[in-house]
Amino acid sequence: MNINGLNEFFLITEKLKSVKRKGWEMKSTAEDIESVADHSYAATTIAMIISDLAEMNTEKVMKMMLIHDLPEAIIGDLLPGENPNKDTEENKAINDILRNLPDKIQKQYFEIWNEFKEKTSKESLLVHEIDKLELIFQLSLYKDEMSKETFNEFLESSEKMINADINKKLLRKILE
Repeated sequence: MNINGLNEFFLITEKLKSVKRKGWEMKSTAEDIESVADHSYAATTIAMIISDLAEMNTEKVMKMMLIHDLPEAIIGDLLPGENPNKDTEENKAINDILRNLPDKIQKQYFEIWNEFKEKTSKESLLVHEIDKLELIFQLSLYKDEMSKETFNEFLESSEKMINADINKKLLRKILE
């Protein structure tokens, strides 16, 4: 086992605690902006419960949820449409990050990453959906810290990604 590689991987993940979510920074007046790590933790917790309720492969869902934001430790949190090279940069970043892990784990995580990016499984579709659902939970917490137009912009861009019945019910509850 390569202790130096593991150390490097863990140091990279630590960086997610200091990467602030750019949309909130730019479009709200909130003083305590969540970090990517904050988002990842909340989203993974939501995904764990929803995946268990849906009787999916919860371990894979949780791994996918955690892996999908790892590139942001290197490229930062990007707004939709901000960088036309985002996919290329994310793929390079995930390669740089995962290469620090033992081969067997690295291979498994690359497969999970590709499944997420290609949306080829029910688990990957759930992860994309939960990523947006968590954003809406956070949006409800920042509601008083942004204009109604900005609130609606975030809501509209995210809620169209919510398809599962339970997530639609949660969305309605959040917005009550």
